[in-house]
Amino acid sequence: MTMTDASSATTYRSTRGRCPIFRLQLKGEDFPVTVLNGAIQHAYNTHDAAVLGMSSSELTTTDGILNSPIAFYYGQAPRTELFCGYVVNITEPKTGKGNLTFSVEIFGTSQPMQIGRPRYWTKKTVPSAVENLAYYNRLGFYGHDHTYAWPSLAQTSESDWLMSVGLTSRLGWVVSHRFGVVLCYDPAVLFEKEGVYASLVSSDNQAFDPTASRRLIEFTPTEVSDTVPQSLGTKVAYFDGQGNIQVATPTGDYLDYKFATGFVIDNPEEAAIYTTSQESSPYQWKQKADANIWGDVDIFPGMLVDVLTMNPRYLQAKYDGRWMVHTVNHIMDAQQFQTQLKMARPSNDARISQGAYRPFWDQAGKARPTLSLQNDYWVSSWTDLRVRDVL
Repeated sequence: MTMTDASSATTYRSTRGRCPIFRLQLKGEDFPVTVLNGAIQHAYNTHDAAVLGMSSSELTTTDGILNSPIAFYYGQAPRTELFCGYVVNITEPKTGKGNLTFSVEIFGTSQPMQIGRPRYWTKKTVPSAVENLAYYNRLGFYGHDHTYAWPSLAQTSESDWLMSVGLTSRLGWVVSHRFGVVLCYDPAVLFEKEGVYASLVSSDNQAFDPTASRRLIEFTPTEVSDTVPQSLGTKVAYFDGQGNIQVATPTGDYLDYKFATGFVIDNPEEAAIYTTSQESSPYQWKQKADANIWGDVDIFPGMLVDVLTMNPRYLQAKYDGRWMVHTVNHIMDAQQFQTQLKMARPSNDARISQGAYRPFWDQAGKARPTLSLQNDYWVSSWTDLRVRDVL
């Protein structure tokens, strides 16, 4: 099923001759470039990333740019966002007509977590371990609670980021990051209890309000049938107290199973955590969807949106309603700005909250996190630098 807004000839937000990326700074100083085009991605379990094509009449070389901290604003009023990160790659620059033209690849403020060191924890919960790794890298942390304390957790050759993702994947949870804060969430809890952030409405719908709704251009949902077994399930094995091998499998119908490897399961509690983790993972949920909307920069992974393709006064479409965003891609240049969303939900009748949206800093009872540049590193106002002395 594909819903296309045929009533509007414009499938993007006009940028009126100016790419909506501006006020660039490199190492805390004004960066004398003009951005020609940009692609920005936010997604679960990956670093925030951006690729910017730029031109400068003042620069004669790209020396000194690589690995430098960078910041810029993107979007159009009244919705703009600040992106902070580090330059991780530069294309071969070209010179012509007095301008230096090149592209830079940027990772967000979680980029220092690309490296790691051996660590060993005992009696540690997953959120607490991820919090330690975030603080060690000068970042903040916020997440859901999980009560199970693992007898031992070991980091060997993994980067701090991959260690965080690996730990949360044990639970079916996800890692993301915003404003320099590492977010560690159970998606199933988010979907059930969070309030909706925005409505995505087809502009030919009579309920469309251009001041409150986000213009939905295209919506393509897919669904796994309840009567078709999923292809491959994960089962785990462990020794019980008598030394006998026990095997645990997830609930649901599967064509076959594979054994999970790469970790040791010590008891039935851990086996249950692994086998139920698929219920939390949005990548295992039955319904998925792609959506294109006019460029909007304030939608992030973990937010819930209401999709409305039909007029609710007459008909409720099967795939209308609440969805969780897990990937956001912004594409922009001097002519257009479009946002592409990837979303998922357990089903169209899953239990949801009717409460209002609250940002994570409000839920934490803190001020909105900010970032400062210290010795060429981005430092979150939510971090605890004392952790660096003990990790």
